[in-house]
Amino acid sequence: MNSNKRHKKVGLSGNGDCRVVFCPDCGTLEINLGTSTIRTNSESLHILSSVLNHAKVRLAQMQDSSSANGSHPMRLGRVH
Repeated sequence: MNSNKRHKKVGLSGNGDCRVVFCPDCGTLEINLGTSTIRTNSESLHILSSVLNHAKVRLAQMQDSSSANGSHPMRLGRVH
């Protein structure tokens, strides 16, 4: 978003420290996660939503698999 112009922000969704706002004038979306903000467009939001949904399904499958095998629940730690 251009910081020289005042933007109208419309809240699209939110829960706790997570929310999404939209500027209809310039088409920019802001995704707020706690103190972090990601500015993007609607196409990227759809891609992010798809990726997060896929990760959610995969995580549930992995957790179901580990509990069905009698192993301890999967612990998520550092990835890198």
